[in-house]
Amino acid sequence: MNIKVLWGFEGDPEKVKTQNGRVSAGQVLDLEDEEYGHQLIGKGLAALEDGAAPKSNKQSKPNENK
Repeated sequence: MNIKVLWGFEGDPEKVKTQNGRVSAGQVLDLEDEEYGHQLIGKGLAALEDGAAPKSNKQSKPNENK
């Protein structure tokens, strides 16, 4: 999962693949742990990198709508 860091932060060094865990704004990270990436996006620290959108969307059927 490629994400672009919007705000600098200090994260888990193993997950962000840096020696001390510090990440600067503007960096692009290739994260293996998608859950960690979604947490960073949810906190507003990062955004999906261009071209990282889902490859396809499944249309819902009428019986799936709630």
